Amino acid sequence: MKKTTWMAAIAAAVLPTLAAAESVDLNVIGTIIPTSCIPAFAGGGTVDLRKISAATLNKTTQTLLSTHDISLHINCDAPAPVEVSVRDNRAATKLPGINDGAGNSDPALFYGLGEIGGIRIGGFALRHGRPEADGIQQTLMTRTLAAPAWQLPSSPLVSNAPALYSWGTVAAGPVAARHHGFPMSLLPIIGPSNALPIASEIPLDGSVTFDMYYL
Repeated sequence: MKKTTWMAAIAAAVLPTLAAAESVDLNVIGTIIPTSCIPAFAGGGTVDLRKISAATLNKTTQTLLSTHDISLHINCDAPAPVEVSVRDNRAATKLPGINDGAGNSDPALFYGLGEIGGIRIGGFALRHGRPEADGIQQTLMTRTLAAPAWQLPSSPLVSNAPALYSWGTVAAGPVAARHHGFPMSLLPIIGPSNALPIASEIPLDGSVTFDMYYL
């Protein structure tokens, strides 16, 4: 048998096995849109709680500090619907068991405020207000990618991702606008002072990222 004929016979014996292998497709989809939207916080992206006297903190229970109003503004060069989510960059420092003083204690509703010497300091919540689009008040809605139908939020607090938020009407969905405004109140919470090394200054270090997505 010639060498080429022998190789062809070997290939014929192997190929049927290879052809029986399973396969799966990967599709890449998306849309390039002409609109550009820029998110920013009114007054800047830093909330300074200033100096907090340790004497004003509860020793054995949490302390709710004064709220600070913040507002996320999204400006687009053409009307567009958007949605946002919030990622906690200090999630590992969130003090377990904190609540907003109004019965809301789900850990997903709170964000870390830093730690010192491995001791978690507390956390904060974001209480949402009523959003607006091009100056017209809208209804706040929420969803997740796993449950994509828009619905009304079950809590007055903004939840961590994977929760997504937008505004418009539940029936019609998010509204397109050139300007979107999402007002919130930041509620800082400090844990029991007896657990903190208050003999020296304790820096607070909270950080979240608001991700904006086009719809």
